[in-house]
Amino acid sequence: MDDLRLRIQQLLQQLNERVFGKEHVIALSLLSAVAGESIFLLGPPGVAKSMVARRLKLAFRRGEAFEYLMSRFSTPDEIFGPVSISKLKEGDTYERVTEGYLPSATVVFLDEIWKAGPAIQNVLLTAINEKIFRNGRLTMQLPLKGLVAASNELPAVGQGLEALWDRFLLRVMVTGVEDLSDFDRMIASADESEPCVPEELAIGDEEYAGWQQQIAGITLHYSIFEVIHLLKEKMEEYNRRLQNEESAELPLYVSDRRWKKIIKLLRTSAFLNGSETVRLSDCLLLAHCLWSDVTQKNITEEMLAGAIRQSAEGYLLNLQGVDRELQALKEELMAEGTVRENHDPGLTLVDSYYYQIERVRLAGRLLMFASDFQSLDDTGKLFYLHKDKYKSQCFILKKYDLSMRGKIPQNKIYSLRKGRRSVFINNYEYPLRCNPDAEPLPAIEVRPESDLNARFRELEELLSRVDAGTREFFEAEMEYCRNHLFLSDRQRRTMEEMLRVQQDSLTKYKNELDELKHAYRKENEEYPDQGSENDLFGGASAQVL
Repeated sequence: MDDLRLRIQQLLQQLNERVFGKEHVIALSLLSAVAGESIFLLGPPGVAKSMVARRLKLAFRRGEAFEYLMSRFSTPDEIFGPVSISKLKEGDTYERVTEGYLPSATVVFLDEIWKAGPAIQNVLLTAINEKIFRNGRLTMQLPLKGLVAASNELPAVGQGLEALWDRFLLRVMVTGVEDLSDFDRMIASADESEPCVPEELAIGDEEYAGWQQQIAGITLHYSIFEVIHLLKEKMEEYNRRLQNEESAELPLYVSDRRWKKIIKLLRTSAFLNGSETVRLSDCLLLAHCLWSDVTQKNITEEMLAGAIRQSAEGYLLNLQGVDRELQALKEELMAEGTVRENHDPGLTLVDSYYYQIERVRLAGRLLMFASDFQSLDDTGKLFYLHKDKYKSQCFILKKYDLSMRGKIPQNKIYSLRKGRRSVFINNYEYPLRCNPDAEPLPAIEVRPESDLNARFRELEELLSRVDAGTREFFEAEMEYCRNHLFLSDRQRRTMEEMLRVQQDSLTKYKNELDELKHAYRKENEEYPDQGSENDLFGGASAQVL
């Protein structure tokens, strides 16, 4: 397989000799021809569209080319050959003389394709799709490998050109030479001769037929199907949005026939690149297959990049699985040690601001601010007992801080922890007043520390497996992408950026897990025993309310 890739690389180098700025278009044309498909070039006059077809002819041994500039007055005789007068006269047989015309060509270039009349279109449909030509009573198997069509415009809507337009699997925009150094070399070049392709590099007919069988054997990983599925979903969602907005923009449409041909194109790309399976980098070629209008190019490229990224994250690398497990662990750790952080509608709010603590041995009510209760956790916070002078027979537990040292008697300072509709005061649990119709709280499953340690180990093992798989995938895909024969420099940069994002995501998950482990370990070190509130008072026995 590597030998084939090297050969195709050398063949492309020969075809692109003295070519300026059109190397990628020629590469796509060769890919299209080996896949048995047709390519449409959209661009203004004078940007070397016909040169692409002439160079493509050189890729095939004893290849013959047919070129024709369509007009509204073109006839089938000019494309498929004139009717043989002698056969019509002598044998009453209607046959065309096809030698030198489209039916005898290996590579065909049809300029201004949309000006073809219905009679020419109908024959072209059969030639493109089935590679046959019906010549009178005979059916000819065409030697056609690649059909390159060109125009400076897209097919007009409502002119019956939809079926012919659908047959062009690859649709490529061709512009003038953009790179200044290439432009200078192009205008200064005096040699316009065609290169000589060595016999051993050119593709023979038997070899071409054998390749078709090998291409059919290229495997498809499920991640490739996932890209297709995601693309279809994104396109359907886009079309629904256009419909809801009653937009005048054209909807996205890819026929089932085109999807099937797309898969063969991807297999052909993998085969010529020396791979036994279609890879995600090959999927970038779909950018040339999805749009029907120039305004759709950017949105389809965005959809494609998103689908490839999602497939890699979700199925190939399982980064989405890592994210789910990490979020679940965070939730468990947040629940561990705290019961209710949010307002409990079952608790009675007294005087708009307070919760009332029941069953205390005080001559009056004992209150605390509801906001203070919400801020409690299971680690113990200091409060002091305050006699409210505005409320008769009422005491309030208020937050204590170090600035009050010496001002509050030691026996009026208490340690509070949060309970379930209750508060622990110096390790004694006191219920809070509840509404009569309050729903009971659900039971809490107490997880032993060993369970959380096991969860950490499980996630570490998952990250380790994903890390190993990501490194292997990254290195292999990056190497494949950099040496890909049919991707543009821009597409290579897009893929490399996506691959680096995958690595950055994995690094982020590893850092998050390390932070969780550190926080969990720190909490256990600081609060190994939640029951020793008396230690807060230097071993002295604290007052019990």
